Amino acid sequence: MTEQHLPIPSAAPDNVVAKLPPIFRVESISRLPLDNHYALNRAVLFHERASLMVEWPSRKVDARLGVGSLVSIRWLGRPESLGGAVRISRLAVLERPEASVDLFQTIPTAWVQERALVSRASALWHRLPPHFQHLFNAIFWDASRLHRYLLGASSLRGHHSGAHGNLRHTLEVAEQALKMAENQALACPDVLLMAALLHDAGKADEYCLRGSGLKMTTRGKLIGHRHTIIEWIAAAVASARICIPEPHYVGLIHALTSARGAPEWLGLREPCTLDAILLSAADRLSGQIELMARHSPAQAGFGRFHPHLRGQPYVVGTSV
Repeated sequence: MTEQHLPIPSAAPDNVVAKLPPIFRVESISRLPLDNHYALNRAVLFHERASLMVEWPSRKVDARLGVGSLVSIRWLGRPESLGGAVRISRLAVLERPEASVDLFQTIPTAWVQERALVSRASALWHRLPPHFQHLFNAIFWDASRLHRYLLGASSLRGHHSGAHGNLRHTLEVAEQALKMAENQALACPDVLLMAALLHDAGKADEYCLRGSGLKMTTRGKLIGHRHTIIEWIAAAVASARICIPEPHYVGLIHALTSARGAPEWLGLREPCTLDAILLSAADRLSGQIELMARHSPAQAGFGRFHPHLRGQPYVVGTSV
């Protein structure tokens, strides 16, 4: 009788782990002493598809790990829940921006409660080509900068001046610009969309909450958001080694920096691409509509004066 050797079956993959997203954002973290050598770390992790609490012991504190960090879970065998927390091996901090990660799916509810805004932003990000997705992620991989981008206002006392105002304005500009570019052979939707998502991103460092209200920062007074975003783009391309086709790069920078009617000695260029023209038009339209919506009367007639409207908005109303 011959001896038969059957292969040992491999362990079945854990379906729960397989279905979890590969990247989470840390919502909160605490550390409690276990003994003289170890501390117990406990963190709440967020992703649009799943939220969970994890814990793990460690001898040393990872100074890079904090609220807002992007992390991946290093599992400790099959997941087990102890007191409501899943025991893991550790959390690995993701320091280098990854091109394929939708950052908007890692935005905690505490940052943006109106989830429709997050969904719209995510849908626009997915329309970008991979090199622009990578660029966006490299710019906003820093949690603090992304938080300011999402939470901040678009102006001090003008349009979209409330919380999340810059995010609302950015989405309106991007969506409107893409509509205007439909069936326009001269437009480049990829460049136009990326420019729309970034055109006011520098305002994340232009304004800050100070004292009783919103104030302009030193950077805002001396540099401004237009130059800030160019600085961020240059740093992101260099540090993350992003390969952007030259026509896309030049078209993006032109759309973000060109200005109609600027004096020649400033060194600014007139808009030469349809993308730059459409971005400027959508930007103005979004601001005007928001101001008119806030200052127009409920029915018909004149509304409240605002200097940026150069007068009082008038509503015709429904004809009898």
